[in-house]
Amino acid sequence: MKEKLNYISNNIKSYRVRNGYSQEKMAELLGISRATYCDYEVNPQKVKVEMLKRISDILNCELSDFFIEFNVTNSNA
Repeated sequence: MKEKLNYISNNIKSYRVRNGYSQEKMAELLGISRATYCDYEVNPQKVKVEMLKRISDILNCELSDFFIEFNVTNSNA
């Protein structure tokens, strides 16, 4: 389970970086504080599915992309 949580953390951050968004910008787009957004990247077990869906919509990816072992920062996609 912990391994899957690491995938979520890494993938959220990787997609955010790939899309050129800061944590501050993501928080603004989601209508939450930067501290709350930062906590989502560090502690993904605190993120509700509805919020993950909103994040995936902003980052132009599928919700399921957060749950696989894949690092978009290092991909050629």
